[in-house]
Amino acid sequence: MFYHLKSLFSTLLCFIIIVLPSMAQRLSEGDLFPEVMFRTVDGELLRTKDLSGKVVFYNFYFAACPPCIAQKDGLNALYEMFHANDDVVFISVTFDNYATIEQFRKKYEMPFKIVSINSQEVYRFVRCHPTNFLVGVDGKIILKMEGGNSRTVRNRFSSAIRNELSKI
Repeated sequence: MFYHLKSLFSTLLCFIIIVLPSMAQRLSEGDLFPEVMFRTVDGELLRTKDLSGKVVFYNFYFAACPPCIAQKDGLNALYEMFHANDDVVFISVTFDNYATIEQFRKKYEMPFKIVSINSQEVYRFVRCHPTNFLVGVDGKIILKMEGGNSRTVRNRFSSAIRNELSKI
């Protein structure tokens, strides 16, 4: 039994390391964020074209991801800095189910709009978790960060958001 679990784990690890990254669009700074339409777990419809002219922060995470959890304090602090500004939108994207999202939201006091899509869709956008994007008023990715600790995420993105807001 142990051998089968070890074999399954090895296969899964190879899939994560080799296959999933090749499926991602590999969005980079300077790229236009793709035209998408999401429905939040609260029922709100979010479309890229409706977010034009706004600064949009995207957080790709999943609940069982320790580095994702480690970023939550910094992400919540970032939200607190800018949530009162109608020109800034915070969106988290996950492949978790609704029950898991609700548990995570309550446990980590997550205030972002949350979108759940299937894992294949998630990996169209990202290669790893957590990945955060800041999209400027022109729809282009200003800042992309894969991983990163809570303080680094808060500091780098708060600076970039302030800079982008100065253009409005």
